[in-house]
Amino acid sequence: MSAFLGGAILALMVQDAAVADPSASTREIYNVSLARTSGYLRSAHGRTVVETREECGGTRTVQRSLSDVTYKTGVPIRTDFVTETWESRDHRTLRFDARNLQSGNGAERHAGTARLFANGTGQVTFTSKDKPFALPRGAMFPGAFSQAILAVAQKSRSLENRMVFQGGGRDALVTASVRIGAREIHPQITAQDPDHLLKGVTAWPMLMSYFPDQAELPASEIATELYANGMMGSLSFIYPQYTLRATLVRVQPRKTHC
Repeated sequence: MSAFLGGAILALMVQDAAVADPSASTREIYNVSLARTSGYLRSAHGRTVVETREECGGTRTVQRSLSDVTYKTGVPIRTDFVTETWESRDHRTLRFDARNLQSGNGAERHAGTARLFANGTGQVTFTSKDKPFALPRGAMFPGAFSQAILAVAQKSRSLENRMVFQGGGRDALVTASVRIGAREIHPQITAQDPDHLLKGVTAWPMLMSYFPDQAELPASEIATELYANGMMGSLSFIYPQYTLRATLVRVQPRKTHC
């Protein structure tokens, strides 16, 4: 995972903006900056654009992230991350194409299809050079995970230890837990929102934690606000040695394909 973005994690967080309204398609623009560092990073800045479109039979999400990071060694690195996913309406099929181009390290690509079977297990196959692998029983795709989060938020509950395949290589299978805070009736909105997609919508503060295999402590966490329509506000990506802030600067509707 890129030290700057949390790439696929951001896509996971904002993928299903249509949770509460199946006809919704949206475009979100985030400016990303370095909020805290132990010295591991000297600087980080960039922009991420995420488009979620409802199509016949599923949801298509495209994320493009361009970042510039300077590490403590003084070496600057530019990362160009693009991921495209399509998740079926029944949440049993996920097609994905994740491409990561990093200066000094070349290009990386993972593309293929993941399917969940009736017995709860699944399989990931690739059109890229990766070898296929099995998904464990109970694994979920991003859209289904987003719906599960919204469901527990509306009941003021939390979500424990869900395995989510985000679309990519083997490291795209993560274990996540979600803590939900008290409902905010009038959350503060600073992003440009000309079509009032967030105006008057209640929200919950949310902390999502990602755990490596068998680990008791999370490798990373994301703090954000979850709106009742399924959309996300600004996000803080919290790592042991630094924190990145993805500030939502603009949100707007897009035309659906159905």
